[in-house]
Amino acid sequence: MAKRTLETLADKIIKLSPEEGEQLALIIRAKLMPEQARQQQGLLDQQQQPMNPQMARMGQRPQGGNMPMPNARMAAQQGLLR
Repeated sequence: MAKRTLETLADKIIKLSPEEGEQLALIIRAKLMPEQARQQQGLLDQQQQPMNPQMARMGQRPQGGNMPMPNARMAAQQGLLR
């Protein structure tokens, strides 16, 4: 999608009434259910396989190091903000 189209879509979503927002959330959840079921099955399959040590460490904080809270500048550097 073009950037302009996405901006227009975002504007429409922001202007939704609370009821319309709830309906949209319900529709999105219903459309994502088959994909989520496949992902959950994949996760179950992964749990049955022995995990290697490197994978076990993923998602854990580095030992002894306090990670700073991200700020807007850090997010922009990582390309998370536009």
